[in-house]
Amino acid sequence: MALIGVLESLAVAAVFTVIEVAGLALVIWAGGTALPSADWQMPEAVAWAGIGAGATLAFFAFIGFEDMVNMAEEVKHPERTMPRAILLSLAITAALYGLVAWAAVRSVPVDDLAGSEQPLALVWARATGGPAAPLALIAVAAALNGVLAQIIMASRVLFGLGRRSAALGVFHNAHPRFGTPVLATALVGAAVLAGALALPVAALAGATSAILLGVFVLVNAALIGVKREQPQASFRVPMTVPVLGLVASAAALALQLWGGG
Repeated sequence: MALIGVLESLAVAAVFTVIEVAGLALVIWAGGTALPSADWQMPEAVAWAGIGAGATLAFFAFIGFEDMVNMAEEVKHPERTMPRAILLSLAITAALYGLVAWAAVRSVPVDDLAGSEQPLALVWARATGGPAAPLALIAVAAALNGVLAQIIMASRVLFGLGRRSAALGVFHNAHPRFGTPVLATALVGAAVLAGALALPVAALAGATSAILLGVFVLVNAALIGVKREQPQASFRVPMTVPVLGLVASAAALALQLWGGG
């Protein structure tokens, strides 16, 4: 689908998104109306290790919002549309994730959640007593939605790099009919498929988070260099912004690598 065109891909992604949000709404409803678990009624001390692991997965879950800018050339009035789209999607997603987490820990004991490979299905089954098969189908739609989005965004990155670098120039070619970067899309799709088949979800999430944090470190370092060499460049924010971004990204990367080791 990513090879055919942007509008076609976005239409499919929109359908997947509706299915995904509907599934999360069902989980929130089930966990919010179920009888509270013993852990919810008598909370224990704060589990900092769990919070750290959750933060790593949350970082992985929010991957993609920054990729929206790669589609700016294919958006009408990007200077107005893109900031609104990024901020609105972040707010909606954060609210959904927060409500899902609340519903899960409210209705199922923490140890059961930690030992389950399908925690949302477990919440549904415990809260309603019904089969969790529909949630499994919704999870498949959510996974396909994320994969499709990443293939589209990453292929545009390769397309842009091909315009700037002669070594990657082969990727700066769009299909004459579909208008999509076919070679870049095929390469990214193959890499995503290989990673999905070769790595467990937790390992894939951790590796992806570490790679992206490393990219953020390099990007902020490059922006500092741009500010120093070209003070009047189009990147017009205070020097403290990329400096703080560099420090925060490096600290997060070090914490993740140290925790993973």
